[in-house]
Amino acid sequence: MTMTDFDKLIDSLASDALPVRRQSTWSGRLLLTAVATATVAAIIAIYGVRADIQAGSPAPMVGLAAGLMLILAMAAGAGAIRMARPQVGAASSGAGWALAALLLLPVLAIAGIATRPELASGMESESGIRCLAIGVMASAASLAFLTLWLRRGAPVAPLRAAWLAGLASGAIGALTVTLECAQDELAHLGIWHVAAVLMTAVTARLLLPRLLRW
Repeated sequence: MTMTDFDKLIDSLASDALPVRRQSTWSGRLLLTAVATATVAAIIAIYGVRADIQAGSPAPMVGLAAGLMLILAMAAGAGAIRMARPQVGAASSGAGWALAALLLLPVLAIAGIATRPELASGMESESGIRCLAIGVMASAASLAFLTLWLRRGAPVAPLRAAWLAGLASGAIGALTVTLECAQDELAHLGIWHVAAVLMTAVTARLLLPRLLRW
């Protein structure tokens, strides 16, 4: 191929390319925070908030679970927002470590049930499925926002972007349901609430990549 032919090939490839507007990570983070805040407000308006949180003294296990979910939402959300900007070798968001910390809850719950079967009371399916459903539902708005945000950008790693968006959205949904759920057993929080995070993340990982390719 001559240099002239090569130039023509480049011109033909570039003719269909459209410029991508550079996304502001700070704007994305603020918008995601607004969507998450609106989600929490809506769920609390419908279902109310835990009595101990209203009293200003949340149960220690609830505070721990909510804190880990908040950290994961912040880490994964920041990573997903940043991935809308074309780049190679994206910096680590810390989401992996935050997820590992959160996964300690189900691990400890299962270990506790193995040694003390009476702790399995928190595994009741009726309340568990309710929290799982609310958690997944509460993740929808954040996932929709992150999907639109990434589509407006140019993520170079759609699979990773989808995974981060799912983790962030799932963590926001799980945090929301944790603020209204009346139960504070480790088995309940560690299994059902964390399941909402994982279900949302897996769903996003399976469905979003085809929407994010450009």
